[in-house]
Parts: sequence; structure tokens; C-alpha cells
Amino acid sequence: MEDSSSATPPPPADSTAGDEPSDQALVAAAQSGQGIALDRLLRRHHPELARLLWRFARNSADLDDLVQETFLRVLRALPRWRPDQPFLHWLRRIAVNVGRDHYRRDATRRRWTTEPLRPADDNTDAANVPALEAADPAPDPAARAAAAEIKAALDLLPPDDRTLLTLHHLEGWDFATIGRHLGWPSALTRLRAFRARRRLRDLIENPSSQ
Repeated sequence: MEDSSSATPPPPADSTAGDEPSDQALVAAAQSGQGIALDRLLRRHHPELARLLWRFARNSADLDDLVQETFLRVLRALPRWRPDQPFLHWLRRIAVNVGRDHYRRDATRRRWTTEPLRPADDNTDAANVPALEAADPAPDPAARAAAAEIKAALDLLPPDDRTLLTLHHLEGWDFATIGRHLGWPSALTRLRAFRARRRLRDLIENPSSQ
């Protein structure tokens, strides 16, 4: 996996072109009880939200659940949103936390039910391996296959490591951006990424250690 630490997500914008109201105006209206404003806001950012949450979802059913949970958290947290926070940045942070919690629940479920899932190989009964859809529903089959391969490898890691490397290698976020979303200093994020990559390499090279 190549290091994409120089890439950053598009800067969040809080205004739109033409006569469309800004995110800030829609949030203010939603905070005052105008449900239609919240609906417009979520519809506006649904494509970006769904694309980001695809990185954490195993399949389309997971994605639907993650999007729904994110919307519910946005609704509960909306009264605490401040005008000095770009809405899309705030929305991304909630989505990342939803994905992170999903990884944690997945890890707990595996601990109490079965062995960690591994990518299928020639000796694996495919019928017993849950479907793993591409991490990015891009039209290019090669890109989808590559994303799914990375995702299957990250599936071996603990939840926080999976979150960090998911955002770095699949979303292309730099460590400073990841640290801001996860509440970690940039230097600590880099250190954790180094350790996570080493752990992943060890797991791939020594599958008996899982």
C-alpha cells in the first residue's frame, strides 16, 4: 500500500453557488425547528456521506445502517453545532465516529462468536465467507477490486488501527486531518500508523499469530 500522506480531502465549504442557502443558514433554520431545512441539508451532503461510509461498510446493508445512524447522531447533536464549525467537516467527524464504532462492534461480535474473518483462498469454503463488497462503488472494476483487497487486509486489524488506515489508504487523508477527526495529535497519529502498518504486515506474513 502506497503512502498517500500528501493527499488531503477537499476542504469543506459552508456555502453553495447561486441562490441556494448556505449550510450555515440551513442549520440555523433546522435549529429553530424547520424540519425541511434539515432534510435539505442532509440531502445536499448525502453523496459525500455515503461515499465516506462505504469505506467502513462490509456491504450495502451495512452502509444503509451506517448512514441512518449518522443521520440520527446529527439530529441529536444539531443543537450543539456552532456557526464557527464548517458543517461538512462536522458531519464528516460524526460519520468517522460512526464507522469507528461499527469497527468496534464488529470486533466484539467476532470475539464472542467466531474466528476473525479472513479473505477467501483456495482452501476456504466460499459459502461460509460473508460477502465483502468493494470499499468504493467506483465504475472501474479494477479500482473496486483494489479497494476491496485493501479493505480485506485492514479487516485483520484492531478497530482504531482499521479506522486510521482506512482513512489514510482508502480516503487519502493526511495524518493531521485524521488526527483532528479522531482527537489525536498529528505526531501520535503518525506513530500509531507506523505501528498499525507493522502489525498488519506481521499478520499477513504470519497468519497463525491472529
